[in-house]
Amino acid sequence: MQFFNNVNPLLEKFIRHYWYVYAEENESFKQKLLLPMDHVDLIMTLGDSFIYARNEEKYEPESIHIHGIRESSVQITQPRKIQALGISFTPWGFYFLAKQPMNQFINKIVNLSVINHLLWNELFAHMMEFNNPSEFIKTIEQSLIKYIETNEREELDCKIIEDFLQCSTIKDYCEINGISIRRLERIFTKYIGTSPKKFMDIIKFEESARGVMNDKASRLTDLSYKYGYYDQPHFTKVFKGYTYYSPRDFQSKKPALKSDLHYE
Repeated sequence: MQFFNNVNPLLEKFIRHYWYVYAEENESFKQKLLLPMDHVDLIMTLGDSFIYARNEEKYEPESIHIHGIRESSVQITQPRKIQALGISFTPWGFYFLAKQPMNQFINKIVNLSVINHLLWNELFAHMMEFNNPSEFIKTIEQSLIKYIETNEREELDCKIIEDFLQCSTIKDYCEINGISIRRLERIFTKYIGTSPKKFMDIIKFEESARGVMNDKASRLTDLSYKYGYYDQPHFTKVFKGYTYYSPRDFQSKKPALKSDLHYE
């Protein structure tokens, strides 16, 4: 997997980075988990389709689709040719292409064609002329710029989200800035889709999952405290809720797709 961090300055508020994955027949994508995440991904499959599953329900979306913020893991299967380019948005970034409350996309995989048909049409045409990821990214950025529009109120709301993410607690942030908790919750529901507390819980889980994958020497008790959980039983319960695995089983069985990818 390759990451491309050079984002057009006009899109930096909305997009974190781009990623590209390519492989011929590959067991790594056979019944692996995509972990919870704190942002929306827009995925363009240039190879064979991905098949997703959650709670025994399977879904094979169109070649251009989005993953809303995930509050639980979803299974991915694709053992054949893998070729896809993804756009990872800032937590609020995709709202400006959808212009719809983001809570309707939580835990969902949705075809772009039903969200923004004009953008889908342009991106699909670009996919037919795909040459290499770097040039492709430059091309699609021009389309993205055309469809992103903001107003002063929206920019203020997103600045509130940015500032909140630098604060320790919801109560502290609201008291310091004179904002009601209810207003903060409405902003999060609109631009991100979930509540501030659930969003912060996802961020904490993402950090702990990286720790569990990369730090096999530390005791679970130490990892629990390091990532802000009350104790090891609490950490294990939360971890299983997000992944269906205990932290130790997660380390040994490597069910997450991230465990098998090679990054450049």
